[in-house]
Amino acid sequence: METRLLILNEDPVFQDKSLAIFDQIDELETQIGRTLSEAVSILLGENFDALVVEGESALALEQATNARQHFPSLKIMCLVPEAGKAEEVVAEQQNIALIVSRQSGRGLKRVLKSFVCSLEKRSRTAAEGIDPCHSLIGNLNQFSAAEILQMSCLSQRSGRFTFKSGRGNSEIYLQHGSIRHALFGSLEGEAAVAEIFRWRQGRFYFEEGIISQLQTVDRPWAHLLIDNLQKLDETLELVSLKSQS
Repeated sequence: METRLLILNEDPVFQDKSLAIFDQIDELETQIGRTLSEAVSILLGENFDALVVEGESALALEQATNARQHFPSLKIMCLVPEAGKAEEVVAEQQNIALIVSRQSGRGLKRVLKSFVCSLEKRSRTAAEGIDPCHSLIGNLNQFSAAEILQMSCLSQRSGRFTFKSGRGNSEIYLQHGSIRHALFGSLEGEAAVAEIFRWRQGRFYFEEGIISQLQTVDRPWAHLLIDNLQKLDETLELVSLKSQS
């Protein structure tokens, strides 16, 4: 089974010794992401064994920490030119492997190969029956429910979203990229989806592979998205007019 690495590096022309080392490792596939939002979208759509965040210490560690909030079980490495005690403490708290790239070529090669080797062992364990899919978790003030559902439907995901806010808890079930069932209190189907689309605060998490036996939503997700965004725009326009009068 091939190991897959997603590398986040904002330099569009970067070519460094760490990437060259990764390229030399057998049965290792690498993909490059240029921004954190792009990396999150890629991770939502595909399975990777680890995320490598490469860059200056402060920015790279911040991006790695943000990624950790969304993917709590994903293996993450932060590859930086140098690191102090404060960076080491943050990395340890967030369960992020912090690697200093300014070392001898032989030393860096040994460290990176060891990291990839640990991923290979993890992949073999997953193949023996442990679900290798990573749970997804995040805040609605970072990504709206509409954005999260759009990315997940485009990625053909199947599973259950749970949304939690001061209004209560709600669930949306996906099956092969389609919204199959939604529930919020006494609301079901499209009415529940419409309610969740209005939320601007709260948390969410996604569990892969949990399928609902009920089907309360029949229309394609794109139609639901367009309708609810139009309704939201109309509501915001009315609120704006009232505040001006």
